[in-house]
Amino acid sequence: MSECIRGERDSVIAALSYPRLLMEREIKAQSCDQHYRFSEQVDDCVDCLYALECQSHSDKLAAENLQDASSSELKKLLAFGYEYVNYELARVDHETECCSCESCGWIRRVTPLLSSI
Repeated sequence: MSECIRGERDSVIAALSYPRLLMEREIKAQSCDQHYRFSEQVDDCVDCLYALECQSHSDKLAAENLQDASSSELKKLLAFGYEYVNYELARVDHETECCSCESCGWIRRVTPLLSSI
């Protein structure tokens, strides 16, 4: 694997830590009998409003799983993370271009990365 591609992979994996952190904050603000470990076999998990966050936090976006992900999977996960952070910003009516909060800064940093992969 070339250094350029490896560097890009490392950048994507590093960037995914922020949406994972947001999801972790969101789900840990809730009470969970499963201790935030998503299971398709548990009805409470399947019916939970935070199923997507919990599933992503406990599986898809876990750093150790990202090391083995294909480039295509990483791109999909980064797009998912981008949409998740964008959605969170839309809920509070942020203007990403001129705001200096952490989420808006993350969106501005990830936009060129997302278009380059």
